Amino acid sequence: MKKLFSALLAIVLVFSMCTVAFAADTGTITIYKAVDKAEYNIYKMLNFAPSNDEGTKGIYTIVDGWVDFFNSDTAKNYFEVTTVADQTTVVLKDGVNAVDQTLAKEAIAYAETKGIAATATKTADGEKVEFTGLNLGYYAIDTSLGTLCALTNTNSDFTATEKNEKPDIDKFVQEDSEVNNADEGWGKVNDADIDQVVNYKSTVTVGLGATNYVMHDTMEAGLTFNNDVVVKLADGTVVAEDNYVVVVDPVDNDTFDVKFDNAFIAGLAKGTQFTVYYSATLNENANIVTDGNDNTVYLSYGEDSTWETAKHTTTTYTWKIDVLKFTKDGDTKVSLAGAVFELLDNAGNAIKYSEVAGAEVPTYKVDKDGTITDITTDANGKFEIVGLDEGTYKLHEVSAPDGYNKLAKDVDVVITSEYDETALTASYKINSETPATIEVENKTGGLFPETGGIGTTIFYIVGILLMLAAVVVFITKKRMSTFS
Repeated sequence: MKKLFSALLAIVLVFSMCTVAFAADTGTITIYKAVDKAEYNIYKMLNFAPSNDEGTKGIYTIVDGWVDFFNSDTAKNYFEVTTVADQTTVVLKDGVNAVDQTLAKEAIAYAETKGIAATATKTADGEKVEFTGLNLGYYAIDTSLGTLCALTNTNSDFTATEKNEKPDIDKFVQEDSEVNNADEGWGKVNDADIDQVVNYKSTVTVGLGATNYVMHDTMEAGLTFNNDVVVKLADGTVVAEDNYVVVVDPVDNDTFDVKFDNAFIAGLAKGTQFTVYYSATLNENANIVTDGNDNTVYLSYGEDSTWETAKHTTTTYTWKIDVLKFTKDGDTKVSLAGAVFELLDNAGNAIKYSEVAGAEVPTYKVDKDGTITDITTDANGKFEIVGLDEGTYKLHEVSAPDGYNKLAKDVDVVITSEYDETALTASYKINSETPATIEVENKTGGLFPETGGIGTTIFYIVGILLMLAAVVVFITKKRMSTFS
């Protein structure tokens, strides 16, 4: 019996989560540094009948429902079960030191599988949980965070603390990401074109003892999940896919969940980090300019994954340009309808669009599968292009309204962004100015070169040549008349 007590006490010390104090007939289990609002359950596995007044000697017998457990392969590594005259007793095997977590975890798993009800349940109110008036025996204890400990009722006093720790998660988005899982450009805010792939990563920090990790990710309507989850350890090792399950459109209304295997989590040391990489595509439903497009993640854990970390959000923005085509009547700007433009990217390619139906101003949304490249100004000389990333563009006039000169050169459009990583906000400028309408003037009349350009020089040269030719003709005629 003394050997059994020593081994069971060792288990308590390994888990280091509880305080026990017992009188002769009943005992108390006290858990210090409990997690507030966490649920704690105790399961009585063995009865203890003391055979002396001090309670230091006695017999351990199996509680109803636990016989199969003590006959299991795991328990047989620690205990010998003996039945004499219909009385089954348990003793610790010689040379065995029950100092690992295996026994306690197996006991809790057994209770859950067999549907064994907890002997008592308490919800932490602050950092202390106390079970009083307990019959002497051997108990397994768990919490809604994960398996806590297994311990024996004795008249000994010892102090230990809850060491289950909460896991955590954080989230980042990649700016102008082109290579999946690259190590650069990660932050809380980015911008993108519509139809651009946006890369994300969510990093999980392991908490000791907590179980049933589930990552929950929710994307706003402007983002389409690409179902391309890859999990990596901190050293870059790819985690085998049989260690987690990706559930798209789960019943909890998330965009997707990632459920991690408990064995995988249990194999990671406290504070270990692993990262979930995935991507989404900014789609036609994207919020333009002010609202941004949010992607939010949190981690649930514990029994039935009822505990949750704080939520973390990243925001993806996309921009627009407004164009006004006009001519001048004196100092008055007069809108021009019928001017045709295309917007060229930095490589000189015409950007494709689809038209937004019902817009007050003709509005064209970036669409890689669109069929529209040419945009015509309306009666007010206006149009909008939405869904643009930061970058350099050129507004090219394909044709001018009848009676007006086509622009001699393209209009530069440079979009720049600024981010507030804390507030998850962003702003942008066009050509270094706060966004405003890009005003493009057309002029009427003959096409004359600009003053001071090479065209002016050509006019001077042609004029001089004409004057010289006239002088030559005049002199020639005068000489001919003299000789006649």
